[in-house]
Amino acid sequence: MRLAIADPPYPPMFSERRDREGGPLRVTSRSRARRWYGDGPRSTTDSPAADFHPEAGTWDDLTEHRRLLERLVDEFDGWAIATTPDGLGAYHPLPIAARIMAWHRPTAMPGGGRLMSRWEPVIVLIPEERRGRAGMRVSDVLTANPPTAGFVGAKPPEWTRWVLDALGYEPATDELVDLFPGSGSVAAAADGMLALAGAHHNPREERP
Repeated sequence: MRLAIADPPYPPMFSERRDREGGPLRVTSRSRARRWYGDGPRSTTDSPAADFHPEAGTWDDLTEHRRLLERLVDEFDGWAIATTPDGLGAYHPLPIAARIMAWHRPTAMPGGGRLMSRWEPVIVLIPEERRGRAGMRVSDVLTANPPTAGFVGAKPPEWTRWVLDALGYEPATDELVDLFPGSGSVAAAADGMLALAGAHHNPREERP
């Protein structure tokens, strides 16, 4: 099986505002991609990015996220995409067999809005041969805290193991591609699973 994990820069954050009381609503957007990975404005308290990409702003174009989905469907037997609750729309319509899992982050920073953001969705497409009840049963909800130090957007090892378990990853035989290596957390967690399985090949990192 050929599997992929994609943790791209998240889609921009859209909101509505009025320039004056009683005035018309207008839609505004704020780039997450440029703030965390490119040349966008950042706070002095922001964590560092895993790596800098001058072209990060291209991910503010929602069609880039659609192209990513189409590539995953065309090239891989199973895959997972990390995104935000308000970013799910960038990937719709989803393949019929796709599912959405929830990463619950109890200690995540609350943000500036009224609703505290405590979860992130993961879109998964499990290989057809591994969708049955045989073998490991995996919850579609993971409760795990984000890393307390390190790069923005980094996922804890529990996240990678959870996603790979959901995909039915078999370290000895499957090819695993990390499309957005970033901090290397996906490769590190997969290496641990490989060691437990006694396998000797490593996940491949690849840029889209």
